[in-house]
Amino acid sequence: MFKSRLILASTGLAALLSLSQCAAPTSDGGTGTAGTMGTAGTQGTAGTQGTAGTQGTAGTQGTAGTTGTAGTGNPVGAAGTGGSATTGTAGTQGTAGTTGAAGTTGAAGRGGTTGTAGTQGTAGTVGTGGRGGTTGTAGTTGTAGTTGTAGTTGTGGSGVRMDQAGIPLAKAGDMTNVTKKYLNLGDMRIINNRWGSDALNCTGTQQSVFVNTDKSIGYMFQRPACGGARADPDFPEVEFGVAPFGSANSLLTSPPFSSTTLLPIQIKNLNSASITVASFTTSVSGSSPYYDNNVEFWISKADPRGTDGMVYAEIIAFTGFQSTRLQQTVGWPCDKTGSTSAGSASYTLCHQSDNWSTGHWRFFNFNMNGSPVSGLSNFKLDVKAMLTWVMNNYPGFSTDYWLTRIEIGTEVDDSTTGQARLQGLQFEVNGTTKSVELQ
Repeated sequence: MFKSRLILASTGLAALLSLSQCAAPTSDGGTGTAGTMGTAGTQGTAGTQGTAGTQGTAGTQGTAGTTGTAGTGNPVGAAGTGGSATTGTAGTQGTAGTTGAAGTTGAAGRGGTTGTAGTQGTAGTVGTGGRGGTTGTAGTTGTAGTTGTAGTTGTGGSGVRMDQAGIPLAKAGDMTNVTKKYLNLGDMRIINNRWGSDALNCTGTQQSVFVNTDKSIGYMFQRPACGGARADPDFPEVEFGVAPFGSANSLLTSPPFSSTTLLPIQIKNLNSASITVASFTTSVSGSSPYYDNNVEFWISKADPRGTDGMVYAEIIAFTGFQSTRLQQTVGWPCDKTGSTSAGSASYTLCHQSDNWSTGHWRFFNFNMNGSPVSGLSNFKLDVKAMLTWVMNNYPGFSTDYWLTRIEIGTEVDDSTTGQARLQGLQFEVNGTTKSVELQ
């Protein structure tokens, strides 16, 4: 609920039963996030083994040349013929054959010519070396393993669920009295929304939201006379979804991200949506208390997770309210007709405006018929049924528009003190139900 919504008094919803035994506040505790595990490097592949070279065959040894025979003396005086040395056969390989001994010189015949010296035996050729063995094939180099990615360092977390802002699930005894702060309830959050007091600079307001020791949830409020004109209420609330304004809008009083993956959703994809609560009780006092309990939901033209959601409509159902909420002197008259059944109760349209918040969005205010002042039990509001009724009776909506969030809470104005307690709160969209989740 926002300042610009001008909730001026003439509507009201049944005040819910007195809050029982709210837990004394403790402190907001948060558990750190766990570090991520590093990925292991891959193992390198082994290189293949080289094949051994073959051994060369040894060359055979060459045979030595024979010694030449000495020439014989010729009695007639002819020169003796030189003995010819035979050539040693070359070894094919290995050590060279020995050199043949030179033939001896023939002795000269009497009166004859000197015999020619025998020729030297030809040396055996050096044996050729055996063929060298073949070179072994070199082994291939193994592929290096990749380096494992280092895991991030954990901040001391113990696995507790957190939202996008790092706020851990609340636990029994948790509370906050800081304006606009909230406790994480899983797919929903309970918000200390005191936008009216903030806008009026009403520093005397005391307000907090908390989780009771029995794990019910609730809030307390004590707002003095701040100069409000029934148009700047505070709104401690439970939010399911995200505000319709867009992340850059100054009207935001809650985080710019959705509390659940079920919302926002385009109307054309919406088959069902509802809110149920087993018990919603309020206890209010003051010199002239002024409050109402309500359920409301919002429609935007665009996805509100962008910078501009292009808010289109606010639809609110008062489920409990004071009689002063119907005084036309301090609010708007119930100047519309039409009723619809939506869940466990029926509702009458009290007021409608196409120029709400100085023209920012359309506004539809329903009052629950027979609205109790003391509280609700086993209550259900069929959001989809109420939205369908509005779209059928007030043209201009498109099924391309978005249902952005559903809220339940208490509007608190000047001189009002009290507390509230909710048990068994559930939200449902397209058959999926979400309940309060705690540590």
